[in-house]
Amino acid sequence: MEQIDKNMGLIIGEIGCRFRSNIENHIKDYKLQKEEDNVEWLLEPLDLISHPSDLVLDAFRTGDFMGWVYQLYFHHRDASAIYVPFDPPYEKFNGKISLFDLDNDELDSNLKPYDKTMIVNGLANHFVSSAVPEIWDDLSVPFTEMGIWQALLLHRTLTFMPKGWHGNYLNHWYIFSQDDMQRIVDKYSSYKSVDHEKLESYLGRDDILPSVNIDGDKAVVSYCIWTKWGGLCRLTVPVERHNQSVIFGEWERQTLVKYHCGILY
Repeated sequence: MEQIDKNMGLIIGEIGCRFRSNIENHIKDYKLQKEEDNVEWLLEPLDLISHPSDLVLDAFRTGDFMGWVYQLYFHHRDASAIYVPFDPPYEKFNGKISLFDLDNDELDSNLKPYDKTMIVNGLANHFVSSAVPEIWDDLSVPFTEMGIWQALLLHRTLTFMPKGWHGNYLNHWYIFSQDDMQRIVDKYSSYKSVDHEKLESYLGRDDILPSVNIDGDKAVVSYCIWTKWGGLCRLTVPVERHNQSVIFGEWERQTLVKYHCGILY
């Protein structure tokens, strides 16, 4: 297995910082749910990832009254039709007045297929979300440390984007650099519920930086986050080569320093 070195950890961490800053700069006054907008700008710091020129990377909100996040998808550049999941519209479906009056079997059996000539607009429920294909089959990702790391950042875009209500449990701070770790230590220095000695023990450590380990057509990505509902955690995920792209396996989380803010959404 090829082990990534300290310098590579610093380099891919810097790409993570640029990716985060790029999103923060764009979403400051940005309305992602507007029909005429897309999120091609997400790929600006991810120079190793590409897609066919006739497609556009876009995002829609998915969820319900309990919470929502953004989901990435592709549509054709000249797409103009709005995706309507049910025909007739679900408000009149089976004589019932609301989507929430229908059971899952009714919805699944009458869900219209999505194709890339359509745009997903507004807040889409999870039925719509499941009908829209994931982006990975349309992406080209080199199976290298840099390519895999850039794909991981794109895969975790939803954690950087605006979120609503229960979706806010996905809020966390990525440890992409030693400065990120220092900011966490400084911010929580007066919090009695944090083990400060243990938290400070991670300052300056190389293993707090992200890493990518490749073994043939498989790899493992590891990185650290700080979350108000878990503290300092290390996340690892297996990655496999899939045609010209990649697929991600199940995440594993290891808690390094416990913390819970006490807030419940």
